[in-house]
Amino acid sequence: MACSTLKHYYDEEFDPKLLDETHFSHGNIPIIEESVVYPVRILHELFCSGKVKGDTLLDVSLAAVIYQLISASNQFKKMYKVEFIDPNITHFKEWLEKKEGATDWSFALQKVCEFEGNRDKWQEKEEQLRKTIAGVIKWDNCENIFFNPQLLPEVDCVLSLWQLNVVSKTKEEFQRNLKNFTCSLKPGGQLILFSAVNMSYYVVGKYKFFALTVDRDFIRQTVIKTGFAIEKEHYLSRKVNSDLIAYDGMLCILARKQCECPI
Repeated sequence: MACSTLKHYYDEEFDPKLLDETHFSHGNIPIIEESVVYPVRILHELFCSGKVKGDTLLDVSLAAVIYQLISASNQFKKMYKVEFIDPNITHFKEWLEKKEGATDWSFALQKVCEFEGNRDKWQEKEEQLRKTIAGVIKWDNCENIFFNPQLLPEVDCVLSLWQLNVVSKTKEEFQRNLKNFTCSLKPGGQLILFSAVNMSYYVVGKYKFFALTVDRDFIRQTVIKTGFAIEKEHYLSRKVNSDLIAYDGMLCILARKQCECPI
């Protein structure tokens, strides 16, 4: 399917709850071990190891997903969620405010609690997570480099899960967006980046949505060029073939900011 026929993240056909139900929210999803279990396991290990520390975290992750923040809530006192389109913000707030129609994230919560040794504590974990969300911020223009410091202070960690692949239409945008995402990060702060490798599309409902195809070397070099030193990386090759998504694997990079944000 040609790129021009694919829908895009910003199109009105993008449905955040349907995205959750298709890729992330329950155990019957064919790719659930890769889409959810893999990242929550890696994040659990990172936060338990003490390799990632701080008080404030900025999350720039796909749509209204929350599972990447579950283990982070053990470490960070305040976490800020950034989004680009109103439906995603609305759906995230539905979960945050316990409203009817919110995604049920019990599968991911139970999985994290299982890693922590007590699967039955998932509801307490969910409340802990809600309490650490200090703000939900809309990024109106992806070309703006700096967030308003009145809305968002400098942070100790930036976490981005799958977002760069879906909001960036070109490799140049991918590079610029990574710079923009991390400009509120303190020097010496850490980036946790999850990116799909050689991804070309993902399915939401009856539509295929565009994803920027980038390889492992491009992702690594972009992180380095943005002013980071890579401390750790992990790669998971695709294990399950599914029509829901086309990709070769998933890359996680932990990196430390070495210099001020490029201007």
